[in-house]
Order: sequence, then structure tokens, then C-alpha cells
Amino acid sequence: MFIAFFVLWVVLNGRWTTEIAMFGAVFAALLTAFCYRFMGVSFKKELDIWRGFGSGARYLVTLLREIINANCTVIRMILDLSFEPEPQLVHFHSGLKREHHRVMLADSITLTPGTITCELEGDEFYVHCLDKSLMDGLDSGELPRQLREMEARAEQREAQRAQRANRRADNQKKGARK
Repeated sequence: MFIAFFVLWVVLNGRWTTEIAMFGAVFAALLTAFCYRFMGVSFKKELDIWRGFGSGARYLVTLLREIINANCTVIRMILDLSFEPEPQLVHFHSGLKREHHRVMLADSITLTPGTITCELEGDEFYVHCLDKSLMDGLDSGELPRQLREMEARAEQREAQRAQRANRRADNQKKGARK
């Protein structure tokens, strides 16, 4: 977080001098301390964010590829004079446990041309597709698969963190007995 605040300071100043760098370092340190103290941010949470950065970047690239492919498909549908759309309302379960991952998938589906997420209730999605050819991969495609992998990695990190906390608590109990 310190680095992000420092870079933001330098970018907003628009030039680099020793004075700007020193003030930027001080302000970045103060803002970082404020966030740690009052906003519930911690170094461990920051590390989790950075660990998930690669997965998030891969997801974004995949989403952009899906948007481009869907754009091309919708353009072909529009330009084909003999095309008769067959709208579909698709219902599926995503298998995603975390709400923010389900919302990401719903937003990703809506961003993709030709599809709109009509309803998201728990794990159930209702998606309107412009044509039945656009419904392939909604529940088992690349985007839901990547979100499931992100969830699995997050759960694994949480389990490891819980194991470390339990070991620390056990060690403290053993130390208190002696």
C-alpha cells in the first residue's frame, strides 16, 4: 500500500524532485499507517491481494477475449439477413460459494454482448441470451472455471492461516503450562 500511495503522489505531482520524493514518502507512510490502524488493512491482507493479482489479471484478459468474441458473434448475427434470433432464458447453478465471485460472474455475463444476467439468487443465475448459440459455456466456460479456481486458492490460504493460528495457540498453551 505504501508503494501505491507513493506512486500516486509522484504521478499527481507530475515531476520528480528530491523534495517531492521525500514528502511523498512521508505522506505515503502516514496514509499507510492510517489505513492499517483505522481501516482494517493489514500486511497479510495486502499480501493476499498481491497473491490474487495474477489470477485477477488472467480473469480480466479472459473476460476481454470473451467480450471480443461475443461482439464478433453479435455483429455476424446482425449482418446475416437470414438470421432469426431464438432468445433463451437460461437457468444454471454456478457452484461459486463466495458472493463477490458470483457477482463478478453476473457482471461479466452482462458485460458480454448478447447476454444479460436477469437474476442472481444465491447460487442460481437466470441469464437472457439473444440467441441459443450464446448460452454455451455460461455455467461451465472459462470465466466460471477461473472464478472457482480463485475461490479454491482463497480457501486454501484461509485454511493455512487457520492452521498457523491453531499452532500458535497450541504453542502458547504449552508455554503457559511450563
